[in-house]
Amino acid sequence: MALWVQDWEISPRHTPAPRKLIKYPMSNMKKKLDALRDLHGLTTGAKLKTPPQVDDEPHEPHEPHESHEFHEPVYEALHEAPWDDESEYIGEDSPEASPAPASPAQPTITKLADLLQSKGLKTGSDWQTERAANPAPARKPRREARPATPTKGANRLRDMTDRLGVAPDHEFEAHFAQQPLITQEEREAGTYKLERVVPGEIHGDDEFGFYLIRHDYPLEHRQGIVELGSALQSQSKHIAFSACDPALEDFDPRTACFIDTETTGLSGGTGTVAFLVGVGYFTEDSFRLDQCIMRDFDDEEPMLQYLAELFNRHETLVSYNGKSFDLPLLRTRFIQNRIHFRDDKLKHLDLVHAARRFWKKRLKDCSLGNIEREILSIHREGDVPSYLIPQLWFNYLEQQDARPLEGVIYHHEMDILSLVSLTAWMSQCLDAPTGQGFEHVEDKLSVVRIHFRQKNYDEVLVHARAFLEEVEASPLCRECLEMLGYACKRRALWEDMQQAWESLLEGFPGDPVASHELAKHHEHRTRDLPTASRLCKEALTHYATTLGSAGLEGPEARAFRKRLERIEKKLQKHGGELEF
Repeated sequence: MALWVQDWEISPRHTPAPRKLIKYPMSNMKKKLDALRDLHGLTTGAKLKTPPQVDDEPHEPHEPHESHEFHEPVYEALHEAPWDDESEYIGEDSPEASPAPASPAQPTITKLADLLQSKGLKTGSDWQTERAANPAPARKPRREARPATPTKGANRLRDMTDRLGVAPDHEFEAHFAQQPLITQEEREAGTYKLERVVPGEIHGDDEFGFYLIRHDYPLEHRQGIVELGSALQSQSKHIAFSACDPALEDFDPRTACFIDTETTGLSGGTGTVAFLVGVGYFTEDSFRLDQCIMRDFDDEEPMLQYLAELFNRHETLVSYNGKSFDLPLLRTRFIQNRIHFRDDKLKHLDLVHAARRFWKKRLKDCSLGNIEREILSIHREGDVPSYLIPQLWFNYLEQQDARPLEGVIYHHEMDILSLVSLTAWMSQCLDAPTGQGFEHVEDKLSVVRIHFRQKNYDEVLVHARAFLEEVEASPLCRECLEMLGYACKRRALWEDMQQAWESLLEGFPGDPVASHELAKHHEHRTRDLPTASRLCKEALTHYATTLGSAGLEGPEARAFRKRLERIEKKLQKHGGELEF
C-alpha cells in the first residue's frame, strides 16, 4: 500500500506549475504521522488497541524525486520530526506503562454539551430519534396539475418548424428508434447493401463506379393534376415570362434536364457533398429519370463525370432553388474533383422564383412540398422528411443497411417529377386569356404585377381591367388601380389615367399616390388649378389627421406643400387666391 501526495513546483517566474503526484510507502508515512501526533499531543479520537509493528532495521527517510522540491510545512515537519527507530514501544500491559493522560478533546465535548443544553438546541442524531418516535402527520395530496396550454409563441414556433421541415430532437430520435436493426452477420454478409435492396445497376465497375437507378415513365403518367407529356407543349414565351428572363424565350422542353440533389447538409461549402443527384429528361417516347447515388465517398468522381457528360447534351437546366443551392454546390464538387464543367453555357430555369411570383401573395409558403399540395394536388405517401435525409445516408455508410434509403429515393423521385408537372401547369395557366387559368384573385393580381414589372403595359391594361370587372370592393383593387393608372400614363391615355386615379381616391380616400398624380395632371395638363389646389389641401389634411404633426414633416407632405405654394402663386397671378 502506498500514499500519493501532491506537490507544487515554483517556476523562476513564481507561477505555480501543474501539480505532480509523489508516491511514498504507506508504512513509513504512517509511522512518521504517529510520531508527529505524539510530539504535539494530538489525538485522532480512536485509541489503538494494538501496538504498531516496528521494523528491526532502521528506516532512512524517503528521499523525494530529484526533480521535486517540497514547500509545504507539513512535509518539512515530517522530515524534521525526531524519530528513534531503535526506541522500544511501551504497551498498555507493560509494567512500565504510565497512566494515560486525559484526552485533550474531553473539555471541548463537555463545553459543547453545556452550550446545547443552555440554548435549547439539539444535535442531528437527537432530532432524527425524536422524528422516528413521533412521525409527522401525512400531508394532503396535491391537486392534479392542469394540462399545460401551448402559448402563442409555442404555436408559432411549431408552425415554423413544420413549414421548414425541421423537427425537435425527441421526434428525430423517435424516428430512428423505429428503424429496422441489422445484425453483425447480416452486415458482414452484405444482406441489405444498396444493390440488393434498390433495383438498379453499378455504372462502371467496383473500383471506379457509382450506383445508377433508372426509371422510364410513359408520357401519359400523371403527376398530380398534370400529365408528364403535357410539359412538351409548354410555350417558351410563358416560360420566359414566368422566369422574367429573356434568355429563356427559346426554351425547348426536349433539350431541358430537370435536376435535384440530396446533400449531407445545407451549409454548403467544400464539406457538403451531394450524395444523390437526379436528372430527368425527355426521350422519344418517355420521360427518363436517372438517380445517381453514392455508395461511399469514393463514388463521387465517377458520378460527376457521368453528370458532366449528361449536362453537355442539354441546353437548359430546370430546378427548384437550384440557382442558390444545387448548382453552386455541384460547381464546388466539380472543382474539388478536378472535372471540367462549364455550367455557364446552360440556361437555367429556377421554378422557385416563378412560384413565388405567382402564388406568394396567397400561399405565403412556397416550398416545393406546399406547392405540390396546394397547386398540383399531390399528396405523398411513405415520404421521408427532408431533415432526416442526411443522417439516413450517414447511417447507411456505417451500417450498410439500405432499407431506410428507399424512402429517400422515393422523396427524390417525387421532387423531380413535380418539377415537370409544375412547368407544364404554369404554361397552361398563362395560355388562358386574361389570366383565367388562375382560379384565385390573388393569383390573377400576381399576373398583373409580373406584367407591370416587365413593363408590358399593354398586357397590364388588359389584365387589370379584367380583374377590376371581376373583383369589386376588395383591398386588392387598390394595387390593381395603381398599376392601371401608371400603365395608362406610360401609354399617354390621359382620360383613362384620370379615371383610374379618381376610382382609387373614391374607393380609398386620402390615397397619397392618387392625390399626387391627379394634382400633377390637373396642374400641367388640364390646367384646372383650383382642383389641383383642393387635392393638395385634402392630402395635407389626411396626413395631419392620420399621422399628426409628425406626418406633416415627412417628405411626401413637404412635396404637397411645395406644390400647393406653386399653385397658389399661379392662382394669384391669374386673378387672386380662391377660397374653398
